[in-house]
Amino acid sequence: MENIAIQIREYSGAARTNEPVGLGIPLPQGSLQNTRNLALMDGDKPLAVQFEPLAHWPDGSIRWVHASALINVAPNSHRDLVLDYLQTPSPCAGEASVNHAIDGLRIATATGSFILQPDSLAWQVRNSNDEAVPSSITLSDDTGAPCTAKADTKWEITHKGPVYVAATLKGQWIKQTNEPLSRFVCELRIFLETGLVQVELVTHNPKRARHPGGLWDLGDPGSVHLRELAVKTTLPSNTNARVSPQATDQSPSTFDLVDFNLYQDSSGGENWQSRNHVDANGEITTQFCGYRLSSADNLEHEGRRANPLVSIKHDFGQLDLAVPHFWQNFPTSVRKEGNIVTVGLFPKDAKTTYELQGGERKTLRCLMSYQGGTSLSAMAYTPLTPTIAPECYERAEAFPWFKANAKPGPLDQLIAEGLEGESNFFAKREVIDEFGWRNFGDIFADHETLYQAEGEEPFISHYNNQYDAIYGFARQFALTGDRRWFELMDDLASHVADIDIYHTEEDRAEYNNGLFWHTDHYLDAYTATHRTFSKDNDTSSTPGQTGGGPAAEHCYTTGLLYHHLLTGNEQSKTAALGLAGWMVATHEGTNGLLESLLTIKNQDIPKLKALAKRQSVTTHRYPFTRGTGNYLTALIDASILEPSGNWLSKADTVIRATIHPNDNISARNLLDIETGWSYLILLSSIARFLHEKRAINEFDDAYQHAARSFIAYAEWMQDNEKPFLESAPQLEFPNYTWTAQDIRKAMLMFQAAELSPHATAVQFLATGNDWLLKTNQSLERSDELRFSRILIILMQNYGPHTITPALHEITLQGSASIEDNYQTLTWGALLGRMLLRFGKGVYRLNVAREQSWLNTRLNRK
Repeated sequence: MENIAIQIREYSGAARTNEPVGLGIPLPQGSLQNTRNLALMDGDKPLAVQFEPLAHWPDGSIRWVHASALINVAPNSHRDLVLDYLQTPSPCAGEASVNHAIDGLRIATATGSFILQPDSLAWQVRNSNDEAVPSSITLSDDTGAPCTAKADTKWEITHKGPVYVAATLKGQWIKQTNEPLSRFVCELRIFLETGLVQVELVTHNPKRARHPGGLWDLGDPGSVHLRELAVKTTLPSNTNARVSPQATDQSPSTFDLVDFNLYQDSSGGENWQSRNHVDANGEITTQFCGYRLSSADNLEHEGRRANPLVSIKHDFGQLDLAVPHFWQNFPTSVRKEGNIVTVGLFPKDAKTTYELQGGERKTLRCLMSYQGGTSLSAMAYTPLTPTIAPECYERAEAFPWFKANAKPGPLDQLIAEGLEGESNFFAKREVIDEFGWRNFGDIFADHETLYQAEGEEPFISHYNNQYDAIYGFARQFALTGDRRWFELMDDLASHVADIDIYHTEEDRAEYNNGLFWHTDHYLDAYTATHRTFSKDNDTSSTPGQTGGGPAAEHCYTTGLLYHHLLTGNEQSKTAALGLAGWMVATHEGTNGLLESLLTIKNQDIPKLKALAKRQSVTTHRYPFTRGTGNYLTALIDASILEPSGNWLSKADTVIRATIHPNDNISARNLLDIETGWSYLILLSSIARFLHEKRAINEFDDAYQHAARSFIAYAEWMQDNEKPFLESAPQLEFPNYTWTAQDIRKAMLMFQAAELSPHATAVQFLATGNDWLLKTNQSLERSDELRFSRILIILMQNYGPHTITPALHEITLQGSASIEDNYQTLTWGALLGRMLLRFGKGVYRLNVAREQSWLNTRLNRK
């Protein structure tokens, strides 16, 4: 294994002391079987480090490994580390001590011990004198009545190493009426050297939304409401607190107060009263601009955007508190009343109760240092972002079509608008105030304002990761090392995993755990938040469509995959695999009887009628659209996370039932742009399948079939495709988003060149370069380049133009057998398929399940 250089740069001017740092590192296939001999070196000195494999190659070697360590860095300097493979196992930095005691699960730290109370959202931190400071998590319902945390099981140790121990407790909040209000997942991450604790709390409404008429507004009967969610710590005495509202300032103001309340009510931005912050009644919920620090009846201080640090010295030590994304996730608060300090993750000071919609959840964090000695404010608000050289990603084939240090071209200059332009991704947030606990991390879908009158207030429109902005951000971070791309990726991935995915098992199978569409085209979201269709719009942008829910044509998993691989974030891994499972359920069904009959009606009967008219019908089962392309992509992403899970085999099955080298391509009406254009996404997913098969050295019949089919369609494209806007009369909304979509055609030509002999590859390259040049030139001249959707399409499709085809040219074999297996659908085959569907439905018949299936479609309880 080659050494990997890691650079950690400090930009904010703050000294970093024992700051937790983590990063995912890709490794070439076969280079590392386990982490025993790995070491993180600071010069000649090995650091205490905790390794965790995140993904494996099919041969069992490690594909991605995550490294965690505590780092010291001087202000405005950098630290250079090396991931090294030692000849003998690296010396152990000391095994974490976790013991079961009478008072709970006891974890030893360098500053004392940490005790998890049994079956309770409560813990104690004891110093070396065995003096305890207790903390707990509380929740109150919409009336303000306290709820009880009922654990499913005991605390579970999920991570244990020389750097930290992580413990998780799952359960539900029970109201005083004994009704469940919501579920919770609490993770406590305890850093052994410093005693620092990261509290991460997920609050989840597992109920389904009722979404009458396919409309998804606030106020739905499936929502739950709560008044406060808080972390409370009881100190041994009532002592003064030192409060720094803006702890990241070079010379922060501090206030010494006995009791106080620091409350962030709104973003503090220019548009803090945006209609983005309405409740179910359409009333704006923000009360004032920014934050206020009050003591008793006195207003001590006010400002716009708080990044607070609270420090309290007491008889048993010192308590420091910080809350990452404090102002961005408003409302938030930190307050002290007597000897009780409360972090209000959902504080009671808000104008209204908090509505968690059906299937919605929110993850919130705070940092607690019980003995001092850490740079808490810097790590909370300007965390260090480690980087590795882009050559490491290229060498490990970490990203498809990744070329390190390629000379920036026109496409790179266009993409740079996302960070450097006047309407960059950070500036877009300010336009509609895309902040607050439900909105933060998402992107303002500013392209939806294109047809608004000049001077009109912009639509509230949410992007919901269309065309996988998370992936685009991740890839740009790997290419450039610019921490701003990492920040955009991290914020959006957290938002998508919480808000944009429908976390329920109680609705239709084709909705459960699916990804919501972006909010409606060229219409205001009103009270639909991030859930597409609102009752306040008479119709959608699609004529005749006034409702819907999660659907296969809006499913993006690759960004979540890479967020997990780059950060180790388990929620993103769970989300990517969950979306893959949802896509399987959506496309294959659950084989219930009523569902099978509906499938026969919608899919098989039309083919039966076509055969009756003596029309030729292929055996293809899946539509030639982006929905099938997204399905394939989800299966490929899942195969990287679970290489033994038969995900790639399933992808092969889908490809064979969708495309063939002998297809009558013209009969598929792909040049009918409005209905056919998204075949480009399907072909891109097949190219990704081929890339992954090459990465794992599989050139089997599945590879040959997909490659020959892909080439057949690429050749057809060369002869038939042209820029979309040359057919503007066909388009409902002829704008430059269509020009951005043209880049998909160019990249498909570069991908086809990889699979072709030299003479044909040269032709594909010439076509690709010509189409890419025209796309770049058109967008350079367009005022629409600044729009989110255009920039994200460019980022999603970046890469194939930088690769030399000869690197991956593979001679294709078995053409005769592949061409001979092309089949048209016969009466017997179709009737057999229908009988098989019906038979499976009868075999799996369960009356209760059939009733549930029917109820969800009739919107019955």
